[in-house]
Amino acid sequence: MCRAPRFLLSLVGLLLTLLIVPIAAQAAATLKSGVQASGILVLDKPDVRLGDLFDGLPVDIAARPVRGLGVPESGMVLDAERLEAIARENGLSWRPASPTLSIRIDRPVEQIGEEMVLQTVTQALAVQGHPTGEIRLDTPPAPFTVGRGQARQGLRVSDLSFDPKLSRFTAQIGPAAGGETRRVAGRVIAMADVPVMTRAVGTGEVIQAGDVSIQRLRADQAGRSYVVDPDRIIGKTARRTLLAGQPVRPGDLNATMMVQKNAPITVNVVSGSMALAMQGKALDDGALGDMVRVLNIRSNKVLSGIVSAPSTVTVQATVVTIAPAASGARTN
Repeated sequence: MCRAPRFLLSLVGLLLTLLIVPIAAQAAATLKSGVQASGILVLDKPDVRLGDLFDGLPVDIAARPVRGLGVPESGMVLDAERLEAIARENGLSWRPASPTLSIRIDRPVEQIGEEMVLQTVTQALAVQGHPTGEIRLDTPPAPFTVGRGQARQGLRVSDLSFDPKLSRFTAQIGPAAGGETRRVAGRVIAMADVPVMTRAVGTGEVIQAGDVSIQRLRADQAGRSYVVDPDRIIGKTARRTLLAGQPVRPGDLNATMMVQKNAPITVNVVSGSMALAMQGKALDDGALGDMVRVLNIRSNKVLSGIVSAPSTVTVQATVVTIAPAASGARTN
């Protein structure tokens, strides 16, 4: 009666041995060579999978989260004892080659710098209807450190206040993904679009449309010193050499003479919808839009007209209509 139970126990033990051996062989593992060489596991997901630490595992086992580790923080160190415990608790056949082996978990991070701070403050001011321009911070902020992929979420602003008299602001700002906020303060400098030269224009050259582009300058400087309307520059003559990238002062320009005194010109005589072109001679120098005198060569009469194009003056003719005398009117 006693032999049967012992026999059964031996049979069960044999079966268990046969079952365990394939599983142990199946779960045999080696520490990942890159992790072992660097001593660092760069983790870009919340949890650690067995395949992050060990090679030689079946796909389904490699995808399993490490038991008992949870969501590790950056800087956590797994020493040899802890690594062996992880292997054992997760059914892996592995032992550390050295008791001094250790792996540090490192999570990649991103930083949000001053440029994003300036953009965010500018947008927040605009949303509240405050003037915007160039933002100058009293103290450049230290970069905000966020997790991988969180920098694209940008920053958030709270407690924004603006003093219109001083053009100053204060605000609390921090990562939109969450984390600490910091106080920032500074001022808003109003800006204006000002025309500048795209190339060096020599003295006496006529400035063409392609010679002018727009650049943003401080509004207090632009309004006081420089020409802000491109139409007041194009077509004018440079009084001195104008440098590329430089704005233009009114004193830098001369009106361009499109009609030269005593030079032959075309005189367009306009009367209502009728127009007649004839040859004439300019009696004055004139820039575009100037009133000048011209001589009609054919009739030898002096007329006055507006310079409308190079070597061209337009004269508005006055037509006098005399009404016929009424029927039966007395004549002397």
